[in-house]
Amino acid sequence: MTRLSNTPDITACPQCKQLYSQPRLLSFNDLDDSFYLDGYTYSCVSSLFTKVVQCVSCNAVFNRNELIDIDPNDVDVSLRETLNRIEHAGIEHYLTSAIFSKDNTEDELQQRLGLMWEFNHPFRSCYRDQEVKQAHHLRFSAQAKENEIRILALLTDSETHLLIKADILRRHQSFSEAKQIFRQITSPESQHVRGLLSVLCTRMSTAIVSIGFDVDPHITKCLKIDESRFYLSQPQGLQSKSPTYLTIATSSRFSFKELTILSSGIAGITYFLYLLIS
Repeated sequence: MTRLSNTPDITACPQCKQLYSQPRLLSFNDLDDSFYLDGYTYSCVSSLFTKVVQCVSCNAVFNRNELIDIDPNDVDVSLRETLNRIEHAGIEHYLTSAIFSKDNTEDELQQRLGLMWEFNHPFRSCYRDQEVKQAHHLRFSAQAKENEIRILALLTDSETHLLIKADILRRHQSFSEAKQIFRQITSPESQHVRGLLSVLCTRMSTAIVSIGFDVDPHITKCLKIDESRFYLSQPQGLQSKSPTYLTIATSSRFSFKELTILSSGIAGITYFLYLLIS
C-alpha cells in the first residue's frame, strides 16, 4: 500500500516564489506502474520526482532540486490543502532544448525516446478531452513522426527494441511491416505482448496501448483494454480505433482448447443427470 504523510513537503519556485505542495511518501508499492508498447513506463514514484519541472506562474524551467524548501509550519493549513504539485516541463521545452548527441548513438536514442514519450503523453491521459488531444496531434504530428523515423534507424535487434520498433510501425499504419518485426520475438516471456501486437495489427489499431501483461506464459489471456484503464481513444481524424475489448480475459491456467473440452464435458454430465432425474 502506498502511504502519504498528512504533512506534505512545501517548496517554492526559485524565481517567482510560487508555492507548491509535494506528497511526502511514507511507504509505497509498484501496483500503479504501467507499461506501454512504445517502451514508456509510468511509475507512481517516478511521477512524483521528475527531474525537469516548470513553474505554472512564471513558466521558468529548472531542475527539481532547485526548488526552495519551505517549512510547512510557516504555511497556513487551509492554503496547504489548495496548493498544486509542480509538474514536469511541457513538450515545448523539450523541443527548444533538444540537442541530440549524434556522436553517441546510445545517448541520442535515449533522448529521442524521451521526446517520443512526451509527444505520446496526452494520448495516455484519459482525463483530457478529445479537443486537447486533437490540437496536440495537429500541432506536433510532423515533428513526432520525424523523430520516430530516426528512432527506427537507431533501434537495435534486442527484444525490447524490436517491440518498440513494431509498435512505432503499427502506429504509422505499417501493419504488415510491424508483423514482420514482432514475429522475430521468440522468448516465452514476451509471447503475450507479441499476441497483443498481432491483434492490434489485425484490427488496424493505431492507439497508444498499455501492455498490462501477465508474465506467466501458461495463462492464456489477453487483458481487457477498456477506456477506464488501458484503452485510450485516438483523437478524431486519425485512421483507426482500437476495439473496446480485444478478447475475454480469463485467469484460468487451462488452454482455450482444454477449457472448451472441460465445459462440454460438464454440460454433458449435467444434461445426463437431468434426464436421469426426470
